[in-house]
Amino acid sequence: MKNLILIIIATMFFSGCSLLPKVNFNTPNTVPQAMRKSKLKEVCKGEATFNTQGDIISCTKGYVNYAENYTMQERRMTIIEKIKSFINNLMGFGFWGLVLLIIFVPGLLGVVLGRIVEGTIGLGAKCLKAVVKGVQRARKQGKPLDEALDSELDEKYKKYIRDMKAKEGIK
Repeated sequence: MKNLILIIIATMFFSGCSLLPKVNFNTPNTVPQAMRKSKLKEVCKGEATFNTQGDIISCTKGYVNYAENYTMQERRMTIIEKIKSFINNLMGFGFWGLVLLIIFVPGLLGVVLGRIVEGTIGLGAKCLKAVVKGVQRARKQGKPLDEALDSELDEKYKKYIRDMKAKEGIK
């Protein structure tokens, strides 16, 4: 089974078709407008005479002219082409961003949701509510604060407060 999986993975990566889509990060600022290629070969084996444009009219023995010309005329990108290039650039980075989100977001989402749930209905929130009730009772009824808090707090809340005091270094 292990060898079969390795063969399938190797086939996907070493074949001509890629499993991943083509990621286009950028296009150059200019695109070709016109390309011209020309080759010229003149051979003369006799007397040569030329016209006013420089073309050979006649030649006497052994004249050879060989010329190759390649020119590419470029133009600037239009606004629409620049926008398309920008979107292609974002899509290229977006693919890798999506891959990173798939890898990291489930764990991060769990941490964030855990903190929210613990903050709203967790032990810390319940303990804070009990302390607030105890302080209010002490103020309204004129009781000592220690007695009011002792009547409001259970053992699990007291243990939570002790742990928090030890963690924060509070005496």
